Amino acid sequence: MMVVGGACWLACALAVGLLLLQYLGEGAGLQAFGFFGLTASTTSVGLGLVHVVGLFAAACLCFVIGVGLCALGLVPAPEVPRATTVIQPGRVSFIRWLAVSRPWRQSRPSDLRCVRCSVSLAQIVHICPECGWTQPYNHVA
Repeated sequence: MMVVGGACWLACALAVGLLLLQYLGEGAGLQAFGFFGLTASTTSVGLGLVHVVGLFAAACLCFVIGVGLCALGLVPAPEVPRATTVIQPGRVSFIRWLAVSRPWRQSRPSDLRCVRCSVSLAQIVHICPECGWTQPYNHVA
């Protein structure tokens, strides 16, 4: 769709360019006030210059838009990596350490319990030996 739109804009630029060439070939505004008997006045030259500059600007604008649309249609978009939520490991580890170690209280190994079956654990383990449930305990020094 982008390439077709770009081709239409390029065709429009070509049509405006051909109109500009025809306008320049016929005198570019000198004939605008010819019926008043003025063939080469400053007004007619100024009007011709404004027309030429306007048609040239229109042709350039159509060309730029056409090339841009064709380029967007032909060149594949770069793949952008999906944004993933990154959890800061230092902060999560500190929160886990704070929850597990309870620094305000003397921690004893007998206080450790499984989060699922509440079996007393002798030491910090990652998997409960009774039920096989993964424990949230982090390594505490």
